[in-house]
Amino acid sequence: MKLSEYSINKLAKLINGDTDFFPYMSGPELVDFFNQFGFRDVYSQGFPSRWAYVEEKLLEKNGQPLLASIIQESVKPIRFFDTEYNVETAVDHLNELITHDNYQLIKRGKEYKVVNHEGIHLEPESLAEIENNFLEEQLRKCDEKILTKDYDGAITNARTLVETVILDILKTYEVEYVHKGDLLKAYSEIKKVMNLNPGDNRFPVSIKQLLSGLNSIINGLATIRNEMGDAHTVRYTPEKHHAKLAVNSAKTIGEFLIDSFNKQQYK
Repeated sequence: MKLSEYSINKLAKLINGDTDFFPYMSGPELVDFFNQFGFRDVYSQGFPSRWAYVEEKLLEKNGQPLLASIIQESVKPIRFFDTEYNVETAVDHLNELITHDNYQLIKRGKEYKVVNHEGIHLEPESLAEIENNFLEEQLRKCDEKILTKDYDGAITNARTLVETVILDILKTYEVEYVHKGDLLKAYSEIKKVMNLNPGDNRFPVSIKQLLSGLNSIINGLATIRNEMGDAHTVRYTPEKHHAKLAVNSAKTIGEFLIDSFNKQQYK
């Protein structure tokens, strides 16, 4: 997610509570707020002004998936509980700002999620947790290329997104992968190390069916990239719904792989 410098400037004043729409946050509270997103700041003497601190943090994450997470956290209803402020009013005001950058907050369940104007949810939480500049670039390009109607480019980036997630996870298992560029072999390798084979009798039938579906997604992404992506001569001209299908499928499988990896590491 990338906002204009003007939007970042105004957003900083909203988040720190210097307007009539958001609860006020003190310096220590702001440090705690941003440390949720990977910062390691300590509030001490010589701390910059609250607004300057918030703007600095937002600029650092501008253009990255975590910016959407920061915005979503700022409008969690619990933060408005027992205050004089109304979360719906705050969201409406924030939307007036970020709509100029082609984004908006929409309600999903009890909370709010950032989507672009095509309705694409920008970053699954687990994908956002991976600190990989190349991965962040693929996430950003997927959505931006749909917005700019570069559908074959979005398809190519969707395929690259999945491969990046797979290769990053394989590295943590110290698996030397020699088939770079072959998505089918990459996925076959990660199924082995993470025990995700749909034929595994540990799984109930329903999970086996879903895992088999992931196999189909991988095959589809590899094939559609060859037929419709911009990395090869295009055999078919993709349309927006094709690109959105590829991008959202890539995000789904990437999210699942990272969640599975995190679960196994926790165990």
